[in-house]
Amino acid sequence: MATKLKIMRFTIVFYILLSLLFVSSCQKQDSAKTMDARLLVEQVKSQVQAFHTADTSKNAQGMLDLLWPEFTMLVDGHPITYEDVETGSKSFMASLETFHTEWKDLKIIPLGEQHAISSFIFTDSIVAKDGTLTQSTGPNTFVWEKRDGQWKVIYGDADHYPIELKR
Repeated sequence: MATKLKIMRFTIVFYILLSLLFVSSCQKQDSAKTMDARLLVEQVKSQVQAFHTADTSKNAQGMLDLLWPEFTMLVDGHPITYEDVETGSKSFMASLETFHTEWKDLKIIPLGEQHAISSFIFTDSIVAKDGTLTQSTGPNTFVWEKRDGQWKVIYGDADHYPIELKR
């Protein structure tokens, strides 16, 4: 009888320990996923900041370097491609005296290990070389894709709303 009791206690303790190991293993996996998500967010955030730097420094090539060749975007409801950006951005940037843009409310949403969404509200103040001032604000969304360890934009959407100058 004492032996049966010992075996029963051992079995109960064994299952409790096994359960604790399982729970601990699940928590470690959740922790690893959280760490991976944080790392992913930081990586994409760094790329968003690089995009902002390229924009404000009028670096068309720097901006292109952050886009995949299959890149497409809706800009004010009009589709553009990588080729459109490649041909248009260099002449556009060259026509500007200053390009000031502020990005706020940045959110980065991981969609998996290879994809994430970034969104923010921009406010642009652009002065052309002929002195024309254009100010606008609106939402911007990018879909980021990671290939061979590199994050670049595969899709985007932005809408520009004019800011009325107050006199």
